[in-house]
Amino acid sequence: MSDGLDKKVALGLALTVALLLATGLYWFAEPSRQKGAGDKYNLAAAEIFAQNCFYCHGRQGTGSVGPSLRETKLDEDGLKKTISRGVTVMPAWAREEGGTLTPFQVQGLATFILNWDEELVTEAFALHPIPPRPPTPPYPPPPYAGMKNPFPWGDPEAVRMGELLYERACIRCHWTRMTKPYSFSFMSPAWSKGLEEYPAYYFWSVSEGRVNMPAHKLYLPEKQRWQVLNYLWAMGKEYREKYEEFSIKY
Repeated sequence: MSDGLDKKVALGLALTVALLLATGLYWFAEPSRQKGAGDKYNLAAAEIFAQNCFYCHGRQGTGSVGPSLRETKLDEDGLKKTISRGVTVMPAWAREEGGTLTPFQVQGLATFILNWDEELVTEAFALHPIPPRPPTPPYPPPPYAGMKNPFPWGDPEAVRMGELLYERACIRCHWTRMTKPYSFSFMSPAWSKGLEEYPAYYFWSVSEGRVNMPAHKLYLPEKQRWQVLNYLWAMGKEYREKYEEFSIKY
């Protein structure tokens, strides 16, 4: 009887010691685990910046088309609202507002901006390098080589949908002739002609991005990218016709 009791007491003590050791090891490793999770969270926010924000705010957040993020006067809540809902020339990024970022990602991006880390930015750009400038048309690489516009140029429905998409995805950088300042204008007599001659090249450019333009294949399906190009064709065509009419008269 006594031997059995002694064995139970010894087993209980052994289990208690094991539990204490396991708890101690857990708390010993916890700071390191939390730091690793925090580093991963911060890097994910830097990657969002490197993939989406630097085009307008500069590679180091010092400003370009958009204002400097390094000198923002907004607090965390103000940044979250601005990122989520957008402003005059910046789209809404939160999913509930029609964007691509979850609340968790919006929070992370706001925190990252307020606690800027150049090393993390460098690491993020190493993971997501800026796409190279496309070569001179008409030579896009596979699988874009030889692609044709699935819509007739000027198709009314494609142009209408393209205009809606342009206002959502493009106008923050490519203002129209009616707004200033602007980074690029499609109101050119050569623009629609170039689209007709080299559709695969321009589709590739929109899809894969340029040095200062994101890869729109990440946001827009193939059909919608062609619709945007149809709208750009319509803008160029309108100007081309006026230009040719003016040339004939004068």
